[in-house]
Amino acid sequence: MIAAPRLSAVRLTAFSLGSIGTGLFSTTPAVLLLYYMTQLLGVSGALAGTALLIPKLWDMVTDPFVGVLSDRTRTPFGRRRPFLLAGALLTPLGLAALFAVPDGLGQLATFWYIVIVYTLSATAYSLFSVPYITIPAELSDDGDERTRIMSYRTAFVMLGVLVGSALPPYLVAAYGGDKAAYGAAGLTLATITAGAMLTAVFSLSGVKLLSPEPAPFSLGALARAVATPAFIWLSVTHILQITAVGVTLAAASYFAVFVFNSDTGLAGDFLAVTFLTAFFTMPVWTFACAKLGKLAAFGAGAGLYTLSALSLALFGAGWTPHMLFAVGAGMGAAFAAVQMIPYALLTDTIHKHGADKGFGQEGVFTGVWTALEKFGLAFAPFLFGVGLDLVGFIEGEGPDVQPGGTDQMILWLGGGLPAGLIALSFVGLFFFRRAMRS
Repeated sequence: MIAAPRLSAVRLTAFSLGSIGTGLFSTTPAVLLLYYMTQLLGVSGALAGTALLIPKLWDMVTDPFVGVLSDRTRTPFGRRRPFLLAGALLTPLGLAALFAVPDGLGQLATFWYIVIVYTLSATAYSLFSVPYITIPAELSDDGDERTRIMSYRTAFVMLGVLVGSALPPYLVAAYGGDKAAYGAAGLTLATITAGAMLTAVFSLSGVKLLSPEPAPFSLGALARAVATPAFIWLSVTHILQITAVGVTLAAASYFAVFVFNSDTGLAGDFLAVTFLTAFFTMPVWTFACAKLGKLAAFGAGAGLYTLSALSLALFGAGWTPHMLFAVGAGMGAAFAAVQMIPYALLTDTIHKHGADKGFGQEGVFTGVWTALEKFGLAFAPFLFGVGLDLVGFIEGEGPDVQPGGTDQMILWLGGGLPAGLIALSFVGLFFFRRAMRS
């Protein structure tokens, strides 16, 4: 492959704006949807969690398929751009519909409405996200330049996650706090998503991507590609960590209402502090990667998240909101590392596989990767929702009606569980390091 020219900061910023859209779509349901279903629509925690999980199981099929299809498509506009455009147009429609559940539906009908709309919108999101995540590996064949590209993209992921996690509670409160408020918030967030994604699509006008001939496709070839040890262990590490982050996101509104006796606006404050810190600490992790190496920096970030989440579980019941914000800042600094560095390592893994066995299957890797990431983000609220049912949480009721000890159990579900998942991910990181050296 011939190296692509270095992107200007302006063009790279415009491309990275798409990450606000991807961050919004991936984060908003993780933050709002479980609470929306249990407290506004009267759906049980386990059933609501299942509604969030089913579309991500579907993603396990669609994401690799989109990856393969985008590898092999040839159009005058390139192989990735048509998928990006379709996803940018359809994904916002799904996000708006997700929080516009018709009135008068029973619990089961509400469940199926969410499942169907979320599945369709997640499929549209795959059309955008899989090619979008693949493209950085095709913008340069230089590892340092790919890290630079990913630092830009991930910084905007932080903004997207910030907007998708902190803004929705504020919007819901501003629009009145009732069921209609969630619909209005969904429409507002969908509009932002559309603008961000379309900006990314048009930023690539005139950019020549690295475009090797796709390798011959078969299910066996796909399995052999993604069965490389480095990819397997990096995926295991990432899915454990992203599930941990997803549990924290799902728990935020419950922390605010049932632990700190406030409203969902406190969840917005907590997540705003978390992801603002993530955004501003991104350059620190880029510097740490250059000085310490990506793996050492990655381990440091994961360790910080583990300690922050565990402190919340152990001591959070006696905290003031300001102490919660301090731990949120620690989680945010750590999240910057566990979000940015795996993507940089993914591009390294893709290039190692290409150098060893031939290029042409880049979309397959990112298709499987995004499917696993989305599964982790959806599995998180499922775990949290099942946990709520197990501790006797009563959907639709306030703190005064809940069983005794519910506040402490929510802290362990939202803090202790993520700490355990992150700690377990160090096993995957150890074996990834060995695989990359082989």
